[in-house]
Amino acid sequence: MIIGLTGSYCSGKDTVAEYLVSKKKFFHLSLSDELRKILKSNNIETSRENLIRIGTELREKEGNGILAKMVLKEIPENRNYIITSIRHPAEIETLKTRDDFTLINVDAPANTRFERMKKRNRPGDPETFEKFIEMEKRESNDKGSGQQLQKCRELAQINFINDTNGLKELYTKIDSLLQRLNKEKPLQ
Repeated sequence: MIIGLTGSYCSGKDTVAEYLVSKKKFFHLSLSDELRKILKSNNIETSRENLIRIGTELREKEGNGILAKMVLKEIPENRNYIITSIRHPAEIETLKTRDDFTLINVDAPANTRFERMKKRNRPGDPETFEKFIEMEKRESNDKGSGQQLQKCRELAQINFINDTNGLKELYTKIDSLLQRLNKEKPLQ
């Protein structure tokens, strides 16, 4: 089984992935990690801006599905994977070439996501709610090689709302979702 996660900034995608890795024995691949490798090999800071820029440049040069093609090469047939940082519809189309792929959109209310972002306190994060919303709009192009998060959300087979008050409740929701998926596409 391959689960792909797309969704809004600070919606909990990485938390979902971490749970599947630590408790359900999934293997985790991130499309952004492919970009981080490129930046690191060129001695370029791995800032959010540089990740977005190099991702757009790579898609323009190699095709919009290139990051998904790169991670699919790493996935054997007999393991369960969680793939994060899916930000372009062509990446989804590439991942859908695998019959065992399911795309899940993880989301939460904007004010909840903004509060999460402030708590994790990453360099370069927007300082105000208005700038947070503005940043999200920039990351939702509707054409070209840049990020198209809104289109990715629309392509998801499942919408998973992460508006829980704690990890225990979130893990219970993930377990229920996994049971549902396992009926459709059994775990390896």
